[in-house]
Amino acid sequence: MRGGDDRAPAARPRARARRRAAAVGAARRHVRAAGALERRARHGDLHLRAAPAAGARVGGARRRGGRRVRRPLGAALAAWALAAAPVAAQLGPPVRGGLPALDRALRDLDPPARVLVIGAHPDDEDTELLAILARGLGLDVTYLSLTRGEGGQNSIGDELGPALGVLRTEELLAARRLDGARQLFTRAYDFGFSKSLADTWRHWPRDSVLKDVVRAVRRQRPDVIVSIFSGTPRDGHGQHQAAGWAAHEAFAAAADPARFPELAHEEGLAPWRATKLYRSTRFSPDSTTLLIRTDGTDPADGRTWHQLAMAGRSLHRSQDMGQLQDLGPSTARLALVADRSGHAPGDPLLAGVPARGAPERAVLDSARALVRAGATDAAFRLLVPPLAGGACGTRPDPAVLGQLRGLLVDAWTETGEARAGEPITVSLRAWNAGDQPLAVEGVVTRHYRRFGGPAAVEAHEGVPFALGTLAPGARADTAVTLVVPPSAPPSTPYFLQRPLAGFLYDWSADDRAGAGEPFEAPWLAVMATARDADGRCVAVEREVTDRRRVPTEGEVRRPVFVVPRVTAAVAPAMLAWPAGAAERTIRVTLAHHAPDTTRVRVGLRAPAGWPAVAAQAVTLAGAGAWREVTFRVRAPAAAPTGAASFAVTLDDGRGEVPAVRVTRVDYPHIRARQIAAPATLTVRPVCLRWPAGRVAYVRGAADQVPEALRAAGLPLDVLAGAALRDAPLARYRAIVIGPRAFEVDSALGAANARLLAWVRGGGRLVVQYQAPGFLRGPLVPYPMQVAPRADRVTEEDGPVTLLDPAAGAFTWPNRLGAADWEGWVQERGLNFPRSWDARYTPLLALRDTGEPEQRGALLEARVGAGTWVYAGLSFFRQLPAGVPGAFRLFANLLGGGPAR
Repeated sequence: MRGGDDRAPAARPRARARRRAAAVGAARRHVRAAGALERRARHGDLHLRAAPAAGARVGGARRRGGRRVRRPLGAALAAWALAAAPVAAQLGPPVRGGLPALDRALRDLDPPARVLVIGAHPDDEDTELLAILARGLGLDVTYLSLTRGEGGQNSIGDELGPALGVLRTEELLAARRLDGARQLFTRAYDFGFSKSLADTWRHWPRDSVLKDVVRAVRRQRPDVIVSIFSGTPRDGHGQHQAAGWAAHEAFAAAADPARFPELAHEEGLAPWRATKLYRSTRFSPDSTTLLIRTDGTDPADGRTWHQLAMAGRSLHRSQDMGQLQDLGPSTARLALVADRSGHAPGDPLLAGVPARGAPERAVLDSARALVRAGATDAAFRLLVPPLAGGACGTRPDPAVLGQLRGLLVDAWTETGEARAGEPITVSLRAWNAGDQPLAVEGVVTRHYRRFGGPAAVEAHEGVPFALGTLAPGARADTAVTLVVPPSAPPSTPYFLQRPLAGFLYDWSADDRAGAGEPFEAPWLAVMATARDADGRCVAVEREVTDRRRVPTEGEVRRPVFVVPRVTAAVAPAMLAWPAGAAERTIRVTLAHHAPDTTRVRVGLRAPAGWPAVAAQAVTLAGAGAWREVTFRVRAPAAAPTGAASFAVTLDDGRGEVPAVRVTRVDYPHIRARQIAAPATLTVRPVCLRWPAGRVAYVRGAADQVPEALRAAGLPLDVLAGAALRDAPLARYRAIVIGPRAFEVDSALGAANARLLAWVRGGGRLVVQYQAPGFLRGPLVPYPMQVAPRADRVTEEDGPVTLLDPAAGAFTWPNRLGAADWEGWVQERGLNFPRSWDARYTPLLALRDTGEPEQRGALLEARVGAGTWVYAGLSFFRQLPAGVPGAFRLFANLLGGGPAR
């Protein structure tokens, strides 16, 4: 008998009735107790304390005011369903949720207020503030980041630029899963470090950035806006200043019907008047007017909100943001900037904010009390009215309703890749973990959008299924096979499907529905509905995942991506072609994504003026098969003068099509993402000579320099690990240390003494930019000093002065001129020493607009019979981008002059 209940059948309904009555009685008591706790929280008595600064008072509560608007419970359920869902959970098995988690999910259905926090980048957010407001006080909290952090660096992988933006977006989502906030973005692309607001507006159209922030305010309709930054030079980074300016300006502009009226006409976003504007005082505690304690314990997790916040901040792993989860008192700090309610600066956070109260909140409180008493079925019945055959399943309900009902749905495939025009089988499973029989049916949906033309192509199709009526405790399985439409594009984030418009992503009119979201909705999902005998119905949505059993890990789930049968990659995608080279070898790697066999002709379509390249026939058998195809590309008769683009093509007998390159951004702490782009090769002619001899290279962080150097014809070995200790160094003309290599290769520090001994014997060591700690430490041959914030030059076209024009670095084997400093990308360099021992010779002077000259970008020192060079120039950006002058300068740094 189910659940071990051996009583007579007639006794079971009476027992259930007694349990339900007891639960309802307990619920009433819980409601009264919960109301008392909530009243204490509103008056600042729970996990909140007064700030020590003059005029500061306790935050987190508000004075009840404003008129309550009555809504029918059905309308409230609709509103809850339509509300922006919190960040989707990391892929995992379906779970019903424990009572604390269900209680919190019910609380979050009708938050008492909304807060919008605005910053410039991933990792700018105040995670303590987000955690206490969202998880602690149950507010609806969103973090709006102007950018996705594309211009930053990467400590854990090779991703830079747009791919780094994808990684950092996922790191934000991982943090939001801990602190409970939502995540949005503007169109702004992070172009790199900026020292001033004026330089930032030189890259970003100011009105476009403000419009995006106003759009977010009108969409989220916050009661309180919190700016991370002040909008003044004290913010440092010019993009920080821009975020502060936009937050302050949007507080007024979002409420003004005359500002951006097209948002109302085209997108239905009416003006919105937030009540308060605060600024975070993490970086300026003296101006704090409000302290919010973050050392209270989260009831569902058991850690303090501070600990949760530090765990979330540590998920920005690509940016070295790991934090300790310390115990003890902690607070989030704010300063009031503007208050339309007329309250004093030290009044509580929500004081004067019009109440969003409604009758359904009392219903939710009662449901929460039932959940705390373990009466989840009674809570569901309280929240969901019977439907007399009305619409159910037109949209998913909040996940907590399915959990209360006891409906668990799973959907998976046995492959992580689907191919356009081919079938894919989805396995479905439903389990009735509740107390009532449920009639379960649903639909498997496939949804995609293709951009790139004058308008988007969109498809949203479904295949129905029915599992019948499931008794309590019963499980049912089925499978659905559907065909991926032939026009389905390879999976790629929506914001990368069109080229950048300057330093903004292109959100055209046909893409505004999801504009600003972290990513598009999953392309393959299932929506199941369950109806009980009373007509109560709930709809549950679940992403279809690739589910596997890995013996060493257990269950592993991954997203399902749309891919072509065959993908292609050219590495590196940018090739510096030395002048005078008659031909070069180009290697194209093909990957097979189908379980059967594909025969294809692969070609390399040459641009006008270049000799044609013969296509080659290739056979690929089985998923995961790969093949490297080699092409000999000859130079044109007339020496090329500009960049030329080659396109990889594929022909399986149905006509030649451009090949697609697919890369995966995949780390243990994030959900994997796929980026699809045309498989192309850009050739950039360079008047380049390499010094004779072989070079060794120690790879650094996000370092693609070795590939760029090899492709340009430099004989090069990559040293790592034991090779740094054991490899014979005498064979090398020069050894190069990659950017931040001392941080990412633990063997390098131990090998530094060996490398310096090799330099004293006549070797030439070129050290690219390193963390300031390296420059201050004993690893350099002679002392140098670094400013608290290491010097850098961010203007990629800033003026350059050669301090010794006759130095080998500028004359041999390539004589440099003014053109060699043109076409640099993002920045000149970073982490320059401020001062140094007299035995170093500075070779360059660089300058940003309005700033003093900096001479620490390129230092050279004689060490014994050899030479040690520090090059803070950003070769790690310039060489993969094919910047000609950077190649010529780098070759000279390896040469050391003709005498060498």
